[in-house]
Amino acid sequence: MKDDLVQQNLSNIAKQDPILAAVVKGDNGKLNYGVGSGTKAEADRLGQIWVGDGARPTKDGTGLMSADGTRVYRFPKGKPNAPASVNPTGVQANFETFQINPVTGQKTKVGDGHLNIIAGK
Repeated sequence: MKDDLVQQNLSNIAKQDPILAAVVKGDNGKLNYGVGSGTKAEADRLGQIWVGDGARPTKDGTGLMSADGTRVYRFPKGKPNAPASVNPTGVQANFETFQINPVTGQKTKVGDGHLNIIAGK
């Protein structure tokens, strides 16, 4: 039942924007994958939708975590060491997905969608 609710929630998130749909879909099981480009303002708006109501700052202050701990939005950040082929703008925001072991509580990252940040208003 809980898994059904999680999937329903992800489906509702995906319907709100094509970029979020790409985050939810992933890329054939790859941990890291691109989800397109957008402005910082777009990234922040989508990040709020991604983590939802009740989100809290991450422990390191670099983003927001959903109330249930399964989704994290990391604010746009310069990534100078990433190859231009995967990070043409030099700045990315991250939309991360985690699974939580119901017995141990251990979190495992299962997806990390990268949004390239373009200059904009």
